Amino acid sequence: MNRLIYRCLRLLYITRRWLWTRFTPMGLGVLGCLVVTGLVGLGSTQSMCHMLFFFAAALLGLAAISNRAMVVRYKAMRTLPRFGTVGEPLYYEVQLQLLSSQAQRGAKLTETIAEVFPSFQDFLNIRERCPADQKWIQAWRTYVSRQKWAIAPLIDLPPLSPETKTRTKGELLPLRRGRLNLDGFDLVCVDPLGLIYTRHHYPFAQSVCILPQRYRLPPLRLSNPKQRNRGNQCLVPSAGESLEFRSLRDYRPGDPTQKIHWKSWAKVGRPIVKEQQEETGLRYGMVLDTFHSDRYSELFEVALAIAISFLTQDRPEESLLDVIFAAQETRCITVGQGLRHRAQILETLATLTPNYEQNLASLTPALQSQLSTWNGCFCIFLDTDASRYACLDLLIQQDVPTKAIFLCDGSRLATETDPYYRSPQCRTHYLSITQIQQELLSI
Repeated sequence: MNRLIYRCLRLLYITRRWLWTRFTPMGLGVLGCLVVTGLVGLGSTQSMCHMLFFFAAALLGLAAISNRAMVVRYKAMRTLPRFGTVGEPLYYEVQLQLLSSQAQRGAKLTETIAEVFPSFQDFLNIRERCPADQKWIQAWRTYVSRQKWAIAPLIDLPPLSPETKTRTKGELLPLRRGRLNLDGFDLVCVDPLGLIYTRHHYPFAQSVCILPQRYRLPPLRLSNPKQRNRGNQCLVPSAGESLEFRSLRDYRPGDPTQKIHWKSWAKVGRPIVKEQQEETGLRYGMVLDTFHSDRYSELFEVALAIAISFLTQDRPEESLLDVIFAAQETRCITVGQGLRHRAQILETLATLTPNYEQNLASLTPALQSQLSTWNGCFCIFLDTDASRYACLDLLIQQDVPTKAIFLCDGSRLATETDPYYRSPQCRTHYLSITQIQQELLSI
């Protein structure tokens, strides 16, 4: 029975998608008239229903024949930005060249995005979670809608002339975070009657990284700005050697030759070297909890959005940020103004999936190796259990100022029973995901 229901749902999905991609709104109206008059006219002697039925059939037949005669050849290319954002229109430039000998007017352009229908196993999982009444239908619709990557509207094109290049602006509305794969273009032409679309596909595969929606965050003061680097380690804001010029002095035996100031040597007649001092900076950490048992979790999506919002927040130029999380294995990526890792960590987090097999204790070795260098830490947790609290205990033992966010359904708040409620080193915040933007601004 379940397999039959699944096949019916799949057939309904494919039929609906085919109708919307092959018929114009007017064409759908004529097709509906054809179906209704055909059903009403069965076993009836009313000539009006028969006339309307054959008239609608004739219109659709003429439109189909005229579309078959259209042969359009073209090539197109697009220039995509590196990142897009869920829920925000993504604009980019498209260059199109018509190779056919006949000009085209009223054509439209759209993207082809692969859509994957949920598997039978996904259908069974939903039925098991919602066995009672008809709640599984709403859960199924929600799950199917989440599989859609983006909305690609039809873009009106100016008149296309043969062998000329036309530039236009493409548009997409991303619906999911991750890597959005674009298979190519569809040049959509309408028959003279305006009933049926003819789609001419041009393969041009590209991809763009879609970030989750970002939240406005208040400035998170994780430590005293006057506090310098822990552990007496020198930090520089850029990769490689970045030293501040201090003065010129005479050459001493053992000074490296690359520090010789040749212009001063030529002027005074004796070796002169540049004396430089290393600049220290603040170093922070961010612990991202990626351990969750569900394949799709609203808590996990919100946690990623908060992490990316924090990463894109402006920070002092002299600061560095160590991001620790678990993908297939534990990773630690350092982000700074002079390091080329900001785009890499954004792309990595945007394509991250929950870790089902481990728990937060697997991050302990990476934490212990970095704690001595941190001036403060920002933690994002998906639950309140022993492994999360053990992570906070480790930070407090190392005297690291910490702000911790626990994402929940809003039923729990920080109270005096919280072991970290009045801790001077650790501030905990329990945020409800239903009002996450307002609660983030209150931190």
